[in-house]
Amino acid sequence: MITVDAALAKIEDAERGGQLSSSAAAGIKRWLDEAPFAQYREKLLQDVEAGRWKPLDDAFFAVLEFGTGGRRGIMYPVGTNVLNSRTIAESARGLADYIQRAKGPGAACSCVIARDTRHNSPEFAELCARVLAGAGVKVHLFKDARSTPLLSFAVRHLGCDAGIMITASHNPPSDNGFKCYAANGGQVVPPDDAGIIACVEAASDRDIPEKSLEDGLKDGSIVYAGAEVDTAYITSVVGESVSHARGISIVYTPLHGVGETSVAAVLKADGFLDVNILASQRTQDGDFPNVPNHVSNPENPSALQAAIAEAKATGADLVLASDPDADRIGVGLPATGDPSGAWITLDGNQIGVLLAAFVMKQNADLGRLRPDHYLVTTLVSSQMTKALGKREGIRTEDDLLVGFKWIAQRVDREGPVGFLFGFEESHGYLKGTYARDKDASIASLLFAELTATCKDRRQTVVEYLDDLYIDVGHYGERLINKTYTGREGLGKIRSIMKAFRESPPRSVAGFPVTEVYDYGTHEIRDLSGSGKTLPLTEPSGDLLIFHTERDGVRFAARPSGTEPKIKFYLFARSPVADPDALASAKADTKAVLDRMTTDIEKYLEDVA
Repeated sequence: MITVDAALAKIEDAERGGQLSSSAAAGIKRWLDEAPFAQYREKLLQDVEAGRWKPLDDAFFAVLEFGTGGRRGIMYPVGTNVLNSRTIAESARGLADYIQRAKGPGAACSCVIARDTRHNSPEFAELCARVLAGAGVKVHLFKDARSTPLLSFAVRHLGCDAGIMITASHNPPSDNGFKCYAANGGQVVPPDDAGIIACVEAASDRDIPEKSLEDGLKDGSIVYAGAEVDTAYITSVVGESVSHARGISIVYTPLHGVGETSVAAVLKADGFLDVNILASQRTQDGDFPNVPNHVSNPENPSALQAAIAEAKATGADLVLASDPDADRIGVGLPATGDPSGAWITLDGNQIGVLLAAFVMKQNADLGRLRPDHYLVTTLVSSQMTKALGKREGIRTEDDLLVGFKWIAQRVDREGPVGFLFGFEESHGYLKGTYARDKDASIASLLFAELTATCKDRRQTVVEYLDDLYIDVGHYGERLINKTYTGREGLGKIRSIMKAFRESPPRSVAGFPVTEVYDYGTHEIRDLSGSGKTLPLTEPSGDLLIFHTERDGVRFAARPSGTEPKIKFYLFARSPVADPDALASAKADTKAVLDRMTTDIEKYLEDVA
């Protein structure tokens, strides 16, 4: 094998030749030289000898930071910008140091750890437990795979100071992640996130001691979280039921994830006994072998097609799917109510407005809807939510950035007693205060109850949604995802955002763009010619929302906080004068969204 000196020479040559960035070269040299990284030296030398410059550059050019969902990215055995045993250990030690510092010298600290079924998830979860125990933090460790919302619940239920979830949600099999939770059960927000990052950076310069799992279990610094937590969680979710209707048949797929432990268990406990768990996608498997392109994302209609085929064959009323860590859902429905006919899938906004309307209506019918109730959603979710809330006389908190942690923060700020329902367009939903994260279990329970209630009324869910459109207008949304990986990809995403800030499209879909809300610079800039600028207060994030001359037609641009993507959110609304006008309103909304898509794609071709 190549010597360290020879490797350093090759690294310098690669840097001079442009195959390695200067930051990546510096990181590799550090890992070859410093004692805390000695166990990774052999793998690094192998990569350098083989000239694997692209994966090495991607792995070392930056430090993987906390985004909207914590740390998430591709796994690679070495590197600072990827998930491996070293970056996971640094994350765990940084969290331990932060919560101990926050509570003060000598204070008892505890953390609960769970993980999904991804590659390396069991090893990463156990590693976190050993590191935390080595730092003097009491650990509650789930021995088997569990859902992310159960972890959120467990932090609160066990009274822990923090939580760790090892998952990469719906990302490809190559990825994993470290989700960090605060004592309230929500993902960490400022200033805690910055404080944890600083502690993680400090941990990156030193050896990280561990306690063996055997010793931890023996001395009680590590304990396994028991079935009592599962039972309490299921009881809490079922307690959020809003209807007694149960007469439907469901095909459910966990998409090779953990959902059978939560979603299926909750449906059964809630009285939905005719639940067919799709056999081909039932096994817990980090390769997601029987899902198209091995991406278990319930946002993608293709991920539900096998379940829909089963539903058509068996005459089921509803298809439900959850992602690998079971915090988000996908929904499939027979378009006309006939299971043997055509089926459709719903987007995240449609699911959200349906559930929000259903929860409000059921509470109103039971005399439980109060003036202090409120809904919570995000700046890039459907504005139909606010219209529906206004119809029922309750307010909507919709000035939040993307990321369910902001919804959790708002619930605590405004008061859990009044929280009725929250969602974000990326298929995440929550009712109740048992957790502070989105939950596929409660979303599935509510959608099953909605479907059964509609069936009892001899109405389809599609007809129920159409009735909402007739009441408040037809709202349509669309999402454009652009993926750019690696160092070059990060640069491209930044240049695209720069272009949208400095020279945005002057019109979309034939409508002049009138102003932009820039949450990065905290400005509202007039784009119609006056050059007028107004201040924009919180929140603060890399998000641009462009408004047009037509009411309800707008679009947003933001880099993803968890994936190498830039996302564009398109919105349109068409008024509905009467029931007979709904079809033409839908056609108008679609035409506007089609033109917006064409215009933004063309703009991206010019600037990307």
